[in-house]
Amino acid sequence: MTPRQLELVRSSYAALGDVAPTMAADFYRRLFEADPSARELFSAGPDVMSVKFAAELAAIVEAITSYETFSSRVHDLAVRHAQYGVLTHHYRAAGQALVGALASHLPDIWDAELEAAWRRAYNLVAEMMMATPPGDAASA
Repeated sequence: MTPRQLELVRSSYAALGDVAPTMAADFYRRLFEADPSARELFSAGPDVMSVKFAAELAAIVEAITSYETFSSRVHDLAVRHAQYGVLTHHYRAAGQALVGALASHLPDIWDAELEAAWRRAYNLVAEMMMATPPGDAASA
C-alpha cells in the first residue's frame, strides 16, 4: 500500500466516528446476503458482533502503518477465524460487504481512490489471514 492509501484508509475510518458500529451492522447484513453460509460462523447476536467488528477494524486500521504490529494483529485474527471455521470463499464475500458498507456510510468522501485504498487494505489483510496455517494457534 502507498502512504497515500494508508492515510486514506485511516482518515476515512476515523470519519465514521460513532457510526462505526452501524457500518459494521451493515457489513454483516451485506455479508449474510452475499453468503448465507457465513451466518453459521457466528454465535453472538448482531449488536455484539457489530461492536466487536468495529473495534477490531479500528485496531487493524491503526496498526496498518507498523508492519510488526499489523502482522501480529492479523496473525492472531487469522488464527481465531480459522478456529471459527472461516473458509477461503468467505473472504471474497466479506471484502465485498466491507466495501459496500463503507461506501454507504461515507457517501460524502467515497470515491474511486478511496475505494481502491480500502480494497487494497482488505486484500492485504485477507491474503495474510489466508496464508496463516490453520494450526498456527501456538504462536498466536
